[in-house]
Amino acid sequence: MKTIGFIACFFMINALAKGQTVSDALRYSYLNTNGSARSMGVAGSMGAIGGDFGALNSNIAGLGGYRFSEIAFSPTLYFNQISSNLRNTGKLTDNKYGTSIDHLGLVIVRNGYEGAKWKHVNYAIGYNRLADFNKSFYFDGATTGSITDHWREKAVRLKSDQLDDFGAGLAYETGAIYDSNGDNIYESDFIDFPNKAVNKSQTVNYRGSLNELSVGIAGNYKDQLMIGAAVGVPMVTYVEEKNYNESDPSNLNPVFERLGYTEYLKTQGNGINLKMGAILKLHNIFRLGISFQTPSLLEQSDTYETSVSYSYLDKGKLNTFDKKSPQLGQYTYNLITPARAGLSFGSVLGRAGFVSASVEYINYGGAQFDFVDANGNNADIDYQNELNKEIEKQYQSTLNYNLGAEIAIDDLRLRGGVKLLGSPYANDNDLTRIYTAGVGFRAGKFFMDLALQHTRYDDGYLPYSTSSNDLQLVNNRYQLNRMVVTLGYKIAR
Repeated sequence: MKTIGFIACFFMINALAKGQTVSDALRYSYLNTNGSARSMGVAGSMGAIGGDFGALNSNIAGLGGYRFSEIAFSPTLYFNQISSNLRNTGKLTDNKYGTSIDHLGLVIVRNGYEGAKWKHVNYAIGYNRLADFNKSFYFDGATTGSITDHWREKAVRLKSDQLDDFGAGLAYETGAIYDSNGDNIYESDFIDFPNKAVNKSQTVNYRGSLNELSVGIAGNYKDQLMIGAAVGVPMVTYVEEKNYNESDPSNLNPVFERLGYTEYLKTQGNGINLKMGAILKLHNIFRLGISFQTPSLLEQSDTYETSVSYSYLDKGKLNTFDKKSPQLGQYTYNLITPARAGLSFGSVLGRAGFVSASVEYINYGGAQFDFVDANGNNADIDYQNELNKEIEKQYQSTLNYNLGAEIAIDDLRLRGGVKLLGSPYANDNDLTRIYTAGVGFRAGKFFMDLALQHTRYDDGYLPYSTSSNDLQLVNNRYQLNRMVVTLGYKIAR
């Protein structure tokens, strides 16, 4: 993905204390569903194949392909590495690893009567991970400019008692910005030293995931047509912790000593959507699938707090002031993520395996905020409308491609695949490539699958936004790796 698209999302950070941004809309719309190891091993391309729990997210009609009831779960190990470089001042690398459960599911098969046209009517309930937010990075370098530029811009023409309690207000109370002339035009200790480099560092830690509980039903009509539907309940947990610091180790600024700014955000929520799909058996070998998911309605609640610490010299005396946001911020709102539509193709090669491919359409610009807590507040409603216009402006519709294959050798299964995710950013044609590989083993009623997934891409990050000084662009290179193991048991009819 191009850096410029990501940067644009951050110009609206801290626009209001509640802090919803266009990047929040993307976070819960840009999915990389993991699910079972079999589905991951073929890059999620099984929309026209069916017979795997990944069908609940790729094409619910695939649930009709089950011949036996089944229970399975998928523990996961992830290892993420991010290299960060602030305006070419030097690259730093941070690693994060951990475990999770990507999939847990139960499928119940109900056979039709002998001679009935409906061969099976199957039911499923399960859990899949749709997105993983566990990442962290760190940068450190000396550049011109200061985060006080950002706070001064947010404070301009406002009286001190009108300043944001989570940003500019804290900066004012600690002395990081001040109004020496009483004209509501704020200054800082950096104004007289615009060309002096300031050492900047920040640790950014993201935690959480977007998971979904699904309940579905699918039928198999004469082994020629499978149709299905499911209700999905997405569940969001997201935590963002940032610790930003500025310092002057070379004493280039005779007044400034140190600055610290911490931010904490926790988002929790849940929602609902509906999935529908069909698979048509064109021939003994060829299958065609179609799927659709309605927009997801997410009701979310943000909890947030910040703090500022500032140290400066006054007539040779060191002064240090610390201030924390006066209350724990809370805000509840709705987010509507875009609908998704998919078309898939599969070729089943008898007992030898299969080849599968799928394409998915999604319009990221269709995401919408609804500030249910606005309660007629014109400022909140105006900001909501501004956000929605920015989403439509900055994001675009795009296509995601999945291609995979499975080879069967007796009880052994070998798998491989690739995903090509279209960029959500307007006027960006870059593709993010995700490579997968897997192996499986069948032993009677028991089965075990293992899959590996590797993702690599570059993106940009801004610790703060300003129009009065240079942008503090951090170039991030992501290498994300997952290993999923699925253990399952087939229940006899």
